[in-house]
Amino acid sequence: MNRRLALLLLTAAVALVAFAPRTSRAQANPPTVDPTHYWTYQLERPFGMPTPILARDQFFLGYTPLLVDSLERLVNWVYKNNSPVRDTMIHYTWWNIATKLPMHASAILQNQFGQYPIDVFDLDFMLVPAWKNYQSPVFPIANHYLCYHAQGPPPPFGVELRDEWRTDFQYPGPLQFLCVPCWKEHNGQVFAPVDTVTHLALYPIMPQSPVFYPLISDQFLSYPQYVFQRPVEYLMVPSVKTLIPTDTKNTTWGRIKQIYR
Repeated sequence: MNRRLALLLLTAAVALVAFAPRTSRAQANPPTVDPTHYWTYQLERPFGMPTPILARDQFFLGYTPLLVDSLERLVNWVYKNNSPVRDTMIHYTWWNIATKLPMHASAILQNQFGQYPIDVFDLDFMLVPAWKNYQSPVFPIANHYLCYHAQGPPPPFGVELRDEWRTDFQYPGPLQFLCVPCWKEHNGQVFAPVDTVTHLALYPIMPQSPVFYPLISDQFLSYPQYVFQRPVEYLMVPSVKTLIPTDTKNTTWGRIKQIYR
């Protein structure tokens, strides 16, 4: 091999490394989590149906009265960079919670994007297990989640996303919500989490899609709904969290971040 050819091959190799897809830096899922990712579709018209429930989780230790008042989004499974989907039958509905309870906690979050400190704030909505284009008197055996505002860094790379409707490529923004497994009581029936380890970290994305018309069924309703993707939607990434004991009067995500640099 002459020097000219060797130099050309070396230049080509460097170029391949420099322009390799940023998705190649993805890490493995934390052990013991359900590897399924999700993304959201918003309803053309949010469906109002005020319903009182009781719920508790790691932040609100006793059963707390909440009012879920409107269905806002369908949460659909998605392949992220060809990640596995454990059960394509399980979907979620995103219900707004009218009672925005205040809260503040700090934690370390770990998922495929890395490990980093976050802050968790007020309660905002609930995820309820749901069927899509399927009806059954028995609903999916899956977690309910209470979802909180959160603050944390953006993922360091873009992601390819694919479900049975469409394919997209997105660069997610900074962490915006954290969904925590919870116990829900409704009409005298208690729904306990089946997996207390897997949390869902929500990152904003900016997809646009055609309109779809699936039948959405959960414990509150069963109706066809027009859904589509318009900015802002959310990518939901399976994660684990470790709470940090802190002085809530003084701690912010920026200050906690300084400790882990």
